[in-house]
Amino acid sequence: MLSHYLKVAFRHIQRHYVISFVNIGGLAIGLTATLLVAAYVANEYSHDRFHAHGDRIVKVEFSHNDGEKSYSMPWLSYNFGQVLKNQCAEVEQFGRITDQSIYSRLVQSDIKHKYYEAGFVAADNNFLEMFSFEFVKGDKKTALTKPNTVLLTESMAAKYFGDQEPIGKTITYDKTQVYEIVGVLKDLPHNSTIKFDFLSDLISFRAREVKEMEGYTEKSKLKEQIRIVGAVGSYHTYLLLRPNASKESVNRKIPSLLSPSSKIADVKDSYDLFPLFDMHFERDDKSAKQKAMVFSFIGLLILSLALCNYVNLTTASSSSRAGEVSVRKVVGGQRIALILQFYLESVIYVTIAFVLAVGLFWGLKDYLYRSLELPVDASFLKNPWFLLSLIGFYISSILLSGGYPALLLSRLAPGQIFRGAYGTMGGAARARKVFTVFQFAVSIALIIGSILITKQMQLFQTKNLGINRDRIVTVFLDHEDGLNKHYREIRQSVEDLSGVESVTSSALLMYYPFGNKWDLKRVNSDKTVGVNYFRVDEHFVETMQIKWVAGPRRRSGENKGIGVVLNETAAKELGIQTENYNQTLDLGAETHRDLLGIIKDFHFNSLTQKIAPMGLEIADDSIFHDYLYIKLARNVDIPNTLASVGKIYNQFNKNRPFEYAFLDDTYNKMYKNEQKTGRIVYWFTGVAIVIACLGLFGLTIFAAEQRRKEIGIRKVLGATVLNIVTMLSGDFLKLVFLSVLIASPVAYLAMKSWLEDFAYHVPISGWVFVMAGAAGLCVAIVTISFQGFKAAAANPVKSLKTN
Repeated sequence: MLSHYLKVAFRHIQRHYVISFVNIGGLAIGLTATLLVAAYVANEYSHDRFHAHGDRIVKVEFSHNDGEKSYSMPWLSYNFGQVLKNQCAEVEQFGRITDQSIYSRLVQSDIKHKYYEAGFVAADNNFLEMFSFEFVKGDKKTALTKPNTVLLTESMAAKYFGDQEPIGKTITYDKTQVYEIVGVLKDLPHNSTIKFDFLSDLISFRAREVKEMEGYTEKSKLKEQIRIVGAVGSYHTYLLLRPNASKESVNRKIPSLLSPSSKIADVKDSYDLFPLFDMHFERDDKSAKQKAMVFSFIGLLILSLALCNYVNLTTASSSSRAGEVSVRKVVGGQRIALILQFYLESVIYVTIAFVLAVGLFWGLKDYLYRSLELPVDASFLKNPWFLLSLIGFYISSILLSGGYPALLLSRLAPGQIFRGAYGTMGGAARARKVFTVFQFAVSIALIIGSILITKQMQLFQTKNLGINRDRIVTVFLDHEDGLNKHYREIRQSVEDLSGVESVTSSALLMYYPFGNKWDLKRVNSDKTVGVNYFRVDEHFVETMQIKWVAGPRRRSGENKGIGVVLNETAAKELGIQTENYNQTLDLGAETHRDLLGIIKDFHFNSLTQKIAPMGLEIADDSIFHDYLYIKLARNVDIPNTLASVGKIYNQFNKNRPFEYAFLDDTYNKMYKNEQKTGRIVYWFTGVAIVIACLGLFGLTIFAAEQRRKEIGIRKVLGATVLNIVTMLSGDFLKLVFLSVLIASPVAYLAMKSWLEDFAYHVPISGWVFVMAGAAGLCVAIVTISFQGFKAAAANPVKSLKTN
């Protein structure tokens, strides 16, 4: 019996090869897209799951919120974890790790192998006990228990030592600190929230930290700083809770364990315990969960389109199977046997589509994830859970795609079929219309989303920021390398180049996610305003073409070498009028600065935020001026000019390679997440349109087949090809037009919600919906016309002779 069912199924596929191709192709494309989405989403939810005790690990952070300002501090004091372990029975172990440096530092194994690295951190041995980072070489129990020891990842070991044995050898960090290599770790997977390339011992780090503190802290205060248990510190602190222990219980005990100077003064201050498995979504990348949910929704939509396509085409071909079903029933065939036959056909279709989809998935995944900049670890795809997901998709696709056609076709009544009255098929026709509307509604909604995302991206590029970032090149001058000491010489040499208009500098890089905030007030005033503080040299305002509202005035008195410029927002919040800006500002800690002028507001952050108070500290000295800004002349030979800048740079620094970045590129990186979202929507819009067109193409073939004699009669009576195409197109175009009406309000609400995340966004204009609807209709007309013209051009004599 099974062999007979298989023979009938393959015979049907062979006889209707065009529809079979459309059916299998649509399913394969939909399943490929769904698998790509599923792999990304599963990878996102797998973060840190490779740690054996991950379900019991929590991270402690301090939060402050007084209504006017709020902040979260992820770094705690050195003794915090030890005190919690000693005093809280719920805490089994604790581990500390430092943060990666903002700046890269020189790491050297020998004269030929020296590179600037940013992934150099320190941790204690407890940290290694708690986490399941895999050792390739070395002893986990004794690693990092001695000072001046370090662990390398496999890639770093290969980078610095090649095929040589690294254990026992040394590396030098930041030109002064020598570390002995005591172990090699497997490279950390992409789905780890904790990142590092080098893991050094905490003993040496703490000794350096205390020594640095001695340089600027009184001895009495230093002793308290070393003993303190509170919010201020340099260490990410993790706790391993005992089985069945409550993190809420630990949280309640923390306030009583703090040092007197660190007692929580405000009821809105708190210590928060974040489960390790929540860190990726809650702390590491707060947009990741939203992206995963959006991608999951899009993936399910694409799978729904593919399955609807299959059901649509299968039920549309039901009239050609009606005779077969009736004959089987007349000769005694049972309904269950017919259901099994049609389910077996679905198994064959889905299996062929699934094999193609898995092949396309493995072939496309690297290219697609790379082009969309989605970090998916290839090793994760071999995980048993992902393989089980593949099997789940396979079985679900069979059940969902085969259920309705099998039940529909098996219930056909032989008497009605022999009389030519398919009464049971009316519901199927209505279902096909619903599926067609659904397919095109999804496609049109995605087109609307693509248009608005493109317009928003264009706004980011074209909006007047109040600052001229065009032709600005930034160069890092590391003050720890001593380059800032030569700032004047470097600046003058670069400015003398023929392709350079002007040069300035700042302590921080514009449009980079590191900031500095100070509380300012006017002298003799009680109103304090939090101001984003940016240290620059005296050429910054002119070079960046920021407009003055008031000033500037010359500096005088004891602060002749330093002063502050405020933006309009900061001046307004401080109550400073443009006509009376000649004032002195109090920065706290008995530090005063002259207000030199007021500049127009300019965007120094992403357009997701409104312009906030900003203060530029104008300083003649070059302390911490780590970034050089070079304004290039128009129509300059950029490669040659930058090569000349590199030669000047190399005169003062032989270790760190000359690197530069265009400020435009740094600005654009702020919108990396939005750009990723846009690219993904573009990809899936294309997939949705292809699937919808395949379905419409298949339905047009059946419509032309069913009306073949009618078309022949119309042609004999004088109907033109255009008349025939119009007749075949009419019903389908009505459905597409209905799709536009349904998709428009849904897309409007979805995009309105997305655009509200930006303080500055494009309006949702009516023309967007008109354009998307017109695009959908055009695609439908082209798809229908291809088969319509073929049917209209057929010989009417052949059509009328065929029974």
